Amino acid sequence: MTRSLLALLLSLAPALTFAHDGHGFFHGHELAHYLTSPAHVIPVAIAVAITAVLLFRRYKRAQEAR
Repeated sequence: MTRSLLALLLSLAPALTFAHDGHGFFHGHELAHYLTSPAHVIPVAIAVAITAVLLFRRYKRAQEAR
């Protein structure tokens, strides 16, 4: 019984993370929200910068190998 109750409570835990509308100018499901919200733009910009650096290093190594 205890394991079943624990499993039920753990399966409902992700529902606690759902966001709600009412903050900012855009709804959470619109593309504009992801492009203007610093909480989304900053991590994406960091990921793009890291990817660009890695690709540039790979390109430079390929050029040096020739």
